[in-house]
Amino acid sequence: MSDYIPMQAEIIDIDIESSNTYLISLKILEDIDFCYRPGQFVMVSVFGLGECPISITSSPTRKTLQLCVRRAGRITNGIMDCLVGDIIGIRGPCGNGFPLEIMKKNIIIAGGGSGFATLRSLVNYIVDQRSKFGNVAVAYGARTRRDLYFMQEYKGWQQAGVDVGITVDIGDESWKGDIGLVTSLIDKFKLPQGSAAICGPPIMINAVATKLMDRGFDHSDIFVSLERHMKCGVGKCEHCMIGPYHACKDGPVFSYDKVKKLL
Repeated sequence: MSDYIPMQAEIIDIDIESSNTYLISLKILEDIDFCYRPGQFVMVSVFGLGECPISITSSPTRKTLQLCVRRAGRITNGIMDCLVGDIIGIRGPCGNGFPLEIMKKNIIIAGGGSGFATLRSLVNYIVDQRSKFGNVAVAYGARTRRDLYFMQEYKGWQQAGVDVGITVDIGDESWKGDIGLVTSLIDKFKLPQGSAAICGPPIMINAVATKLMDRGFDHSDIFVSLERHMKCGVGKCEHCMIGPYHACKDGPVFSYDKVKKLL
């Protein structure tokens, strides 16, 4: 398939994750084997409105392609106004995913806010291939309980032998868990040195990476997914430049040693 021509995809299911976020399941209508890896994204188009980048939220170990879409503008509003049975456009997969072939078997996954949507693909990939990995921990923080994604999945991850820590910035009467920064969860994990996958605001990425390096992680073993304003997805338009890198083509996943001075 061409990098420039969208494939048609049918919306087959819509789940509400939060007040402004949907988990959308898709069926590619083209006769192709749509292969991707955790951390990659697609360019999603609503015909007549345009297109925007959306991280792939599902794991390639599962049949259904899923995207987590948050209302943020004209095109995401158009996607979320679609109904089951509607057709949208998909270009991709784009960019680089997490380099699982070189990542160590002990892995900590840390996400902040909507950035955790990208990491769900990696978590479920590890759960589905659990015997290939060692100690695995997930640290996830959101503003409030209502902003947490995928709450119905945490128990299943724990049952698969993944340590799961959840925190919020602001608690309420219904919240019985941790309150504070994602970095506060890191110290609770007895995880040996290994690799890390991080996605979230730059200040959170730097804080978590620093915490991990203090614990002996090498900066080349820390991989970060960076969100940028990508317009073309193929490294042509220059909108997503991070120093010398195109986030859409050289990333969105980078080793921390390459980008730590650019954040």
